Amino acid sequence: MKTVVLGLGNTLLHDDGAGIEAVKMLEGRVSGEIELRTASVGGLRILDQLEGFDRAIVVDAIMTGGPPGQIKRFEEEHLAGDLHASCAHDLSFQEALALGRSLGMAVPHEIIVYGIEVADPHRLEEGCSPPVLAGAREAARLIGDELASLSK
Repeated sequence: MKTVVLGLGNTLLHDDGAGIEAVKMLEGRVSGEIELRTASVGGLRILDQLEGFDRAIVVDAIMTGGPPGQIKRFEEEHLAGDLHASCAHDLSFQEALALGRSLGMAVPHEIIVYGIEVADPHRLEEGCSPPVLAGAREAARLIGDELASLSK
């Protein structure tokens, strides 16, 4: 099954780069039909990153009020809110997927999202805070374990 692990965020906006950091930590640890990608996109532009894959694991910064670095795992049907909608005129992750599917795009049928809780995804500063970087490390470990179990 062709799988993409997609880290989303912006490494110039402090903790917003958590998803990208997690995917970078997976480099050299995956093989087979698994492709690692990072992107600073949201809304419709995310479809370009997902098209052609059977399964996607998306890693992104989230703000739900939990402690920075906490990991939350969601399957597509349990996603809520405006996951990575880049502006009020853009589509949420779920809306973009629905539109892509309705247009016949080959977007994954299985989507898992790992959210890394952050405190400040807006401050202009390179690099994540220590608790968020630890969360990215844990997310990379969890994703690596999940990929290993899926390939069995």
